[in-house]
Amino acid sequence: MNFATLKIASIDRIIAHEIHAKTEKSDAYAKINKALLKFKQAEKDILIVRILEALSNSTKTFQLDYEDKSADSVYSLMTKIKKLDDKEFITSSATLASNLADAHFRTKIPGGYCLIGNGLTTNKKFFFFVIKAELQEVFNVHNNELTLIKDVFLSPAKDFYKIGFFIESGSSFIPYMYDDQFSMQKKDLTEYFYSAFLGLTTDKNDRLKAKNFYDDTKNFIESNVDEIHDRLGLLKALNVLYREDASGLISAKEFSDNYFEGDLKSKYEKKIVAEKYPLSFTKDISLIEHKLEMQRVSIPLSYTMTIVGSTAELEDLDIIDDPSRQTLRDLEPQINNGQIRKLVVLKQAT
Repeated sequence: MNFATLKIASIDRIIAHEIHAKTEKSDAYAKINKALLKFKQAEKDILIVRILEALSNSTKTFQLDYEDKSADSVYSLMTKIKKLDDKEFITSSATLASNLADAHFRTKIPGGYCLIGNGLTTNKKFFFFVIKAELQEVFNVHNNELTLIKDVFLSPAKDFYKIGFFIESGSSFIPYMYDDQFSMQKKDLTEYFYSAFLGLTTDKNDRLKAKNFYDDTKNFIESNVDEIHDRLGLLKALNVLYREDASGLISAKEFSDNYFEGDLKSKYEKKIVAEKYPLSFTKDISLIEHKLEMQRVSIPLSYTMTIVGSTAELEDLDIIDDPSRQTLRDLEPQINNGQIRKLVVLKQAT
């Protein structure tokens, strides 16, 4: 779905429950609100803007799939959400808030507000949302006095929230999640929210799989292939798969068959193919396009020194361990005729 073109006509009802974080002495719990929020139009408009701004961030918003379809799951709620009256909606929202508190199984997961609501898009599609908004503290200066404003949430200045967004599609609802804390360095969305709480899975999201397969394979090559030219050749093959291969699919097994042999192949197929990517998936490079353009590769020279460059720049690099006088004599003709452009000498520490 293209959230850049999504237009929300109205938020028809919304309720806010408070989630108190887990501590060393007590489990997390939800402070339940028993009434819908009274929202002025100005506040509704601001909330609509916050939701649309978040969902339109394509590097932090992902279409997911339902995993938990039990009787008290979000999936089950979606099958009846449009028919719930306000009293039933409030009861269901309280159950959701309690489930969110239960998902706060670590003391490091902060508390905050759980906002639950539904509305209509401009083309009359029903949507349902759950927002976990972590509290922030903001300073304000008034009458030359510095004061602390607490309990600020959904501020445009700082993102500390996650959104589960379910939009009507035929007779069902397609689930999406916005995660403010997702970055190119992370492998997954915030698991306690999308999995333990919403009952969703990221396994079928090809954007995430394409990114993670690239990172996993690159890390495997860099960790298991010591010979520099073999390593650079495999990394180049991985980049070609993403940048030039026209099939539109990625198969970890096919990559293994094409580029690995012997024990290395067995190890790759056990750790990467069997455990993580047993099936082919659609190639979607949108999350790693910038990384592919950079193509930075690190070649360790010692514990404290590394050469960094692209695979093309490092293809002609040779590392000679334990050089001898004969090594220098062998290199002399290449130095004299200009074939060797630069030498890096590492002296033994004294």
